[in-house]
Amino acid sequence: MSIVTADDNRHEEEDARTRRRRNIALALALGAVVLLFFVMTMVQLKAHFGA
Repeated sequence: MSIVTADDNRHEEEDARTRRRRNIALALALGAVVLLFFVMTMVQLKAHFGA
């Protein structure tokens, strides 16, 4: 059994903030890729059908 100190708690909070920032960055990057594929698909469809 270990003793949890205030210093350990502070490190856990910093790690949680770091993970949250990284997750937000990954979500934004994934959204950008999805948007890019959508736009590319629309451009190709427009070129193919000549709309």
